[in-house]
Amino acid sequence: MSQSVIIKSSKNGINLVLDPELPYTDLLDEIRKKFKDSEKFFAHASFALSFEGRELSDAEKNQIVDAIMSDTTIKILCIVENDEIRDAILQQKIEEQERSKEAAPGKKAKGCFYYGSLAPGEHLETDESVVIIGGVPSQAVVVSKGNIVVLGPLLGSAFAGMDGRMDAFITALSFLPEQYNIAGVYGAPVLQEKSSVFSKRNKTPQAKQAFLCDGIINIRPVF
Repeated sequence: MSQSVIIKSSKNGINLVLDPELPYTDLLDEIRKKFKDSEKFFAHASFALSFEGRELSDAEKNQIVDAIMSDTTIKILCIVENDEIRDAILQQKIEEQERSKEAAPGKKAKGCFYYGSLAPGEHLETDESVVIIGGVPSQAVVVSKGNIVVLGPLLGSAFAGMDGRMDAFITALSFLPEQYNIAGVYGAPVLQEKSSVFSKRNKTPQAKQAFLCDGIINIRPVF
C-alpha cells in the first residue's frame, strides 16, 4: 500500500507528496503523525514548504503549516510553489538572511512574509524586508524600508529602501511595475516585450531585480 504522505527534501526545504484521494481531515492527521515521528530529524529546523500530488486551497495549506508548527519544534518560513524559478528566488532570500545573521551574531535577520496576492488598490507597508507569496496587481502598492521580493507578477507599485537604504532591491518573477522606487530614486518605465502567441504560451517567466548603482536604478535578470 502506498504512503499517503511522503516527505521529500528539495533544494530549499521540504516537499510534501500527498495522496490525492484521501479525505482531507484524514490527510491532516497523517501529516501531523508523519512530522511527529520525524521530529528527531527536523528538531528546531527552519525551512520552506511545498506541496505535490494534490490541489490544496490556501486555507488548507495554512492549516497544514499550523498543524506542523503547533505539534513540533519545526519553523516553516513560507509556502512556495514547487518550481525552479520560485526555488531560485527563495534561495536568494535565504542566503540574504544567512548573511545578515553572520554580520550581526546573536541577532535575527529582519524580514516578513505576505501570503497571497494583494488586491487592486491595496496598500502594504512594512518596516522590514518583505517576501510576497503571490502577485502585486495594477494599482496595488508595496512600501518597505528594506527589500521587496514578489514571487509572482509585479504590476502595481513597489517602493523599497524607504529609510534611505541604497543597497535595497526589488525582485519579481514578472517585473512590470507601474512605478518603482529605491531609496527615493524612481526607475524608468518598464515596457512589456512583444512576442508571438506561441512564445507567450511557452516562455518561462524571466525573474528580474532592480537595484541602485551610481544613483541610477538598473534592472538585471535574477539568474
